[in-house]
Amino acid sequence: MNTVAMKKVTLMHELSRIPEARLDTVMTYFENLLADIPVPSCQNQSLKGMWKGVGFEKIVDLEQELHNIRQELQDTILKRTF
Repeated sequence: MNTVAMKKVTLMHELSRIPEARLDTVMTYFENLLADIPVPSCQNQSLKGMWKGVGFEKIVDLEQELHNIRQELQDTILKRTF
């Protein structure tokens, strides 16, 4: 994991430890910190064709294949012993 991701995970962990009484103070701090930083524009992208060419075209009966996979998964879960 890269260092930026690790820092964000650490921040999230530390935020969970902040007492409820101090959350407004932290929120105000974040608002002031981020006030000068522009919000990046989010461009909508279509997900159409996302799975094209990865092999789903080769499956003749997709619904039946999904049913079989779910059945196999259910069987393996039910066979587990604890």
